[in-house]
Amino acid sequence: MASDALSIGHNDTSGVLEELTRDSFRLLLPVTAAVVWAWAVAVLYCAEHYALHAYGVMALMVAVLWLGYRLHRWWLRPAIAIYLLGAMAATTTIALSFQGVGALYLYVVILPVAATLASPGAVWGLASVAAALVVAIGRGVYGLPLVQLPLPVTTIFLAALALWLSSRRLLTALAWALSMTREAQKSAALAREHRAEVRRVLKSLDEAYVRLERANEALIYAREAAERAYQFKAEFVANVSHELRTPLNLIVGFSELIATAPESYGGAILPNPYRGDVMAIYRSARHLADLINDVLDLSRLEAGAMPLLKEETDIGEVAREAAEMVRGLAEARGLRLEMSVPEGLPPVRLDRTRIRQVLLNLLTNATRFTERGWIALRIHAEQREVLVTVEDSGQGIPPDRLARAFEAFSQLDEDHVRQGSGLGLAVSKRFVELHGGRMWIDSKPGRGTTVGFSLPLAEGGSVSAHRRSRSALPHRRSELPAVLLLHDDARTLSLLRRYVDGCEFVLATTPEEARERVGEVFPVAVVVDASWPGGMPAVAEMGLPEGTPLVSCPLPSMRRFAVLLGADDYLAKPVTREHLAEVLARLPRPPQSALIVDDDPDVVRLLARLLIGCCPAAQVSEAFGGRAGLETARAQRPDLVLLDLYMPELSGYEFLEEVRRDPSLADTHVIVVSVRPTEESSVPLVGPVRLERGDGFSFTEVLQVLQSTLPVITRRSAAAPASAARRPTDRPGGPVW
Repeated sequence: MASDALSIGHNDTSGVLEELTRDSFRLLLPVTAAVVWAWAVAVLYCAEHYALHAYGVMALMVAVLWLGYRLHRWWLRPAIAIYLLGAMAATTTIALSFQGVGALYLYVVILPVAATLASPGAVWGLASVAAALVVAIGRGVYGLPLVQLPLPVTTIFLAALALWLSSRRLLTALAWALSMTREAQKSAALAREHRAEVRRVLKSLDEAYVRLERANEALIYAREAAERAYQFKAEFVANVSHELRTPLNLIVGFSELIATAPESYGGAILPNPYRGDVMAIYRSARHLADLINDVLDLSRLEAGAMPLLKEETDIGEVAREAAEMVRGLAEARGLRLEMSVPEGLPPVRLDRTRIRQVLLNLLTNATRFTERGWIALRIHAEQREVLVTVEDSGQGIPPDRLARAFEAFSQLDEDHVRQGSGLGLAVSKRFVELHGGRMWIDSKPGRGTTVGFSLPLAEGGSVSAHRRSRSALPHRRSELPAVLLLHDDARTLSLLRRYVDGCEFVLATTPEEARERVGEVFPVAVVVDASWPGGMPAVAEMGLPEGTPLVSCPLPSMRRFAVLLGADDYLAKPVTREHLAEVLARLPRPPQSALIVDDDPDVVRLLARLLIGCCPAAQVSEAFGGRAGLETARAQRPDLVLLDLYMPELSGYEFLEEVRRDPSLADTHVIVVSVRPTEESSVPLVGPVRLERGDGFSFTEVLQVLQSTLPVITRRSAAAPASAARRPTDRPGGPVW
């Protein structure tokens, strides 16, 4: 595996290694001169009869160092060769002059220098020459018996071996880092292409809906066309999910492991510069994963609304993250990136991913189209809103083109000035407006451009209110009314927070935890999953205040979906070490043996490292395909199987059916690790929806409930495929949810 990484990154690392070698050689020359001078002074002071030898060594090394300094700028490798040969000659001179066994060990000192400056082959060559000189001098000059020579020779070769292994690990780490950087760039470009394609598909659908309204006589035909378009979009999104999330899972997983879990690689610690670059790759890949999830969400929205996952967030932290992601691009263009983010900013209720994308769009535009000077990101809070501005010292935008800055697909081209082109500003403006803010742009030719936006503070979230609320309860994330969610899957909490606004959901996964949450957050309502143990009677015994509304309804659960498939749990890609640890913690006992089944060797390698990081004592086996995995499972009977659903020959669904029929695998736990199932977007949730309140409802409240629910339960979306109306019993085990 290490040799593969070395071969992959050889061409990329050669240039980096040459620069490192040149810098090391330049620093080594004065150090060597100082060491030789100190040695000569010590010899002249302690043993004057060796003065002639000391002067000879000094003259030799002065000539070597001078010649190496003159040649290293243009002919680095000849300069290094002269330096190493001169060091060997000086060492041989010392060994011949002083005639002591200890002098023979001086050859070991040359090997670390050779490992730093030359190739592994050169290190072994110098070690061989040094060993030969030790034998020749020891026997021919010192007259030593053979029994005294193996120790210095062995020491030389052991030092060469240790230095070769350490340099090999450094090359492997560098090759991995550069390879993941290339893959991240390719994935980013591919994601941008697919996002544009999704938007074109959505635009086509909107035009189809307008034509349906104008042509009632063609309603049936138009509905069939919309159903076909919806099916095409579903298939397209499924392909996007599989093709993008699999490589992105590798980028996120490996970069997280390299940066945060070096024990997975035998304890090898990356140098700080490399660690910082890997963390930048990890943050960018996670941001890209969030954007891909949003693209998938667009295909599932019948109303065409953009979901926002709002939570109280430090806007300064989001700004710093965005600035770090573009700092490298700015420095590469010779630009100075300035930030002015005061301490103590009040938290803003926002979607972290969306606002970070807005900042990235603005900073990237400013960086690309500013030829020299600076870029400044400034944030300050007013009484009811936070203002964010991005300024640059570019050429600016002419007034006649400034009015079209926020138009989609507009190009503000004039010579080299293209700020605000394409979709960047248009999409950013939409995101800001979804948060209740506003965006503006100000530019003067020759004086730069300023783009800013505002985000409103939450109700009661002014600057003065923020100072008063610093001593609030630590478990509450916001000042919104709390709604207690009783469900066994924490992933549902994120789903509700994304699509339901105006309240703060607090999750409780067990009855004991629910009773604690009631006393902590004082919920204004309770949402209960239809499968909650004990149902509504158990909820009534939790000590809720009288009159608290109770809503009972079926909610999506990945764990329940896994159980219906015949597995124990479900992990959707991309998988992180945190998510895997949560799933493993729900097993009855830690696994002692595990089997990973996936047709992608890179995914198998990633899951193996993640699993070893969570369960170091587990024995991990690998199988590249469903049929090979089934044979391995029957032969080894592992405690745990991590299974992909979509594989050639034998799929994960068929694998689970075989496991259910095999009594020898009854004690084996199976966790599905695959893309999020497409069934969840088309199969209805099964179960009643009930609304209760102890003190009843007024007639006005009943009318308002009917007014809001009847349009939802009586309409059938024209874009919903006919297959959505079938009973959710496509697979054995009953309904999907």
